[in-house]
Amino acid sequence: MNKRKQNLIKVILLAFSLSALVGFTYNTKYDKNKKGGNPDNIPEIADVNITSISKEEAMAPHYKVAGIIGENIKFELLLPEDWNGKFVFGGGAGFVGSVINLALSYNVLEKGYATVGTDTGHEGANPIDGRWAEGDMEAIVNFGHMAVHRTTVVSKAIIEAFYNNKIEYSYFVGCSRGGGQAMMEAQRYPNDFDGIVAGAPAYEWTSGLAMGMTHNVSKMFPDPNNLAEPLLSISDLKLVEDAYLEMCDELDGIKDGILNDPRACHFDIETLLCDGDNKEDCLSQEQIDALKAIYEGPQDKNGDIFYGFPFGGETHQDGWSKWITGGLNHVDDGSTFHQGIDNSSEEKFPTPPNYQYGFGTHIMKFFIYQDSAWTYSDYDYDTFRDDALFIGQTLNASSPDLSKFRANGGKLMMYSGWSDPAITSLGTIGYYEDVIDFDETAEDDVKLFMMPGVLHCAGGDGPWYVNWVDEIDNWVANEKDPEQITVYFIDEDMKPAGSRLLCPYPTAAEYDGVGDNRNVRSFFCGN
Repeated sequence: MNKRKQNLIKVILLAFSLSALVGFTYNTKYDKNKKGGNPDNIPEIADVNITSISKEEAMAPHYKVAGIIGENIKFELLLPEDWNGKFVFGGGAGFVGSVINLALSYNVLEKGYATVGTDTGHEGANPIDGRWAEGDMEAIVNFGHMAVHRTTVVSKAIIEAFYNNKIEYSYFVGCSRGGGQAMMEAQRYPNDFDGIVAGAPAYEWTSGLAMGMTHNVSKMFPDPNNLAEPLLSISDLKLVEDAYLEMCDELDGIKDGILNDPRACHFDIETLLCDGDNKEDCLSQEQIDALKAIYEGPQDKNGDIFYGFPFGGETHQDGWSKWITGGLNHVDDGSTFHQGIDNSSEEKFPTPPNYQYGFGTHIMKFFIYQDSAWTYSDYDYDTFRDDALFIGQTLNASSPDLSKFRANGGKLMMYSGWSDPAITSLGTIGYYEDVIDFDETAEDDVKLFMMPGVLHCAGGDGPWYVNWVDEIDNWVANEKDPEQITVYFIDEDMKPAGSRLLCPYPTAAEYDGVGDNRNVRSFFCGN
């Protein structure tokens, strides 16, 4: 029997096994008086190997159920003693490669949520290691969408059996790769979740990440064999940032180093070109061209391939120097890659000059071209769209049709930092506008929140902390439309240090001109 038939039989057995769980005696609706669970109720499920069940006290008393779905999809499901009747799936980051659960950073276990995370079916040295994908299409499919869906189905079955009770509401919350997973769930598996949060979503893996990132890297490091120093230094970027802030910082009525909407800033970087004998506080033509290419985005003979980057994040320590410029002479091997994710690993991994280099070239090498020797040296962009078409059908979550998800009452909440140096915020806006163009009524169920001065998922000069689990629960369970959200500045001790307002796009927060500009009461949602 060939492997394809074996996999088909596994899927059929799984479907029958999950269907059989209907025979358990839990109520048809969630019973709020039944909160505790029983590990003896955890069922056997075809093609699922429960590797351990342990009683844990960290965060909140709970049972941890670890297992493997199929041959490779690892998951960890946490079942609190004091269950609130709800389930939240926490998304992953980067290429994942280990069990990651972003939802835990929102204290979901302490609040009574059953919650799960997965490694998406493969192991990597760290979240920027894509070498596992070479020659393994099954691993790519699991990573692309199947692992999250299968983990969701299995987790729901275990939760309802464990508590002998129905799940009242199911949510997914993720950022970056997790944001892309969130969008994939809404598009491919519209019955899985009642509410979904997609932050800084990595939804366009071919044109957006593979090409967009490799394009940027090729401008900063024209010679792929010389990655020590980028074309633009920190001082060069400071020159650019200072110039556009001098022109545009106070467009929103506040001088704070934050652009409320970078698209409103029409600074021309050509004005920084060195002229004649002036070689100080200026940029060379090569540097100007490189910056323009990054701000405008990659192009081929047919036009734009994907969106460029807006102004923002050029000099922040977690901004361009980590993602776009960097250089091997300046990289910290153990630096934090993502909110809550450590980039350290015992396995030997070639240190990239920046994270866009790691992601962009690994997607090109190990996903699209399946060639570890691939290089961007003398690469012809004109073949890329065709070359990436096959793998994009598995990885990309770019369909604007959310009708099935919405028909089930589903709510999708998206957010993006305007200064995100990893995934351009213009691409997130582009997807949202595609959704509304496809069906203008989608604005009732799909909301996008743009976050001024915020980097990738978190951090930056702007206020970035929102408990997105609370927000999606408030929208779904309490039917409270999120017309305004309070977002917090966070200090070095991870404590609130002021607040501002987030408004659903295309509206934006406006300052009243008189109040404390770090107090949400001084802002309102304008046009």
